Amino acid sequence: MKLFGSSMRDSEEEYTLSVGQFAKLCGTTRDTLRHYYESGIIVPKVNPENGYHYYSAAQISSFYFITTMRQAGCSIKEISDLIHNSSKEGIKRLTNAKILDMQRELFLINKRISALHMGMWILETFDSHAQGSPFVQEIPSISIIKTPISDKAKAHHTADIAKDISVHLSKTTADGSLSSFPSGVTISYEDLLKKNYTYNSVVSFSLLPADPSSGYMTLPTRKALCCQHESRSQGIEKTYKKMLAYIKKNRLKACSDLYIISLINLYQKDEHTYFKYLFICVDE
Repeated sequence: MKLFGSSMRDSEEEYTLSVGQFAKLCGTTRDTLRHYYESGIIVPKVNPENGYHYYSAAQISSFYFITTMRQAGCSIKEISDLIHNSSKEGIKRLTNAKILDMQRELFLINKRISALHMGMWILETFDSHAQGSPFVQEIPSISIIKTPISDKAKAHHTADIAKDISVHLSKTTADGSLSSFPSGVTISYEDLLKKNYTYNSVVSFSLLPADPSSGYMTLPTRKALCCQHESRSQGIEKTYKKMLAYIKKNRLKACSDLYIISLINLYQKDEHTYFKYLFICVDE
């Protein structure tokens, strides 16, 4: 069944638009129309006396159909097959496949936007709170995905967990639905109390809703004790102690591990500065 066959056989009298006029009406170029003509998907009438090409107004809708399908990711060959050989069912199958592709693309775009929003939200806190001073903050609804550290006893520095970071990033990169930025590490709250500052997992964060099938989980509360750390300021162990002292003084209940987000490394001449955002989910 040639779905478009009869509708494209217009009478000779309807072909009154020159190539330039038709291109202007469609907002396209002569080169595009020539390409479509050579591909057999929009065919003008050719005046046998002077060789001029003429289009009909009825072909404008065909042009925009082609444009829409091209924007959906269809090749010229796919469109040609649709126009010349396809049925309604064939069009439905191809269109639904392209819709799924675009939905996937939209999800990935939203994931990248979410990662940037997350990073910008953390950066904004650096302007509103003093370095190394804990503060309680209402945080966004954050989803997390963790990869356990293989040898926790030796995980004192990021250099000690390079393989674990690689495993985590390989997992998030392989699955396009997962986010690699921002990322960081965790220290269990029990280890924090014991001053055993060893990492127990590599973690990535997202503002998108948690999808348990992808391994994401939500944080237990949206209230968090937070602190910012810059490499040029006090040692990070002092920041840990300040956060614990704040929890004790204000009689807060810790509901999570300590999350340490590595946000950005800046290089200026011989100086290397890194910024970290630390938080523990808390409750009254």
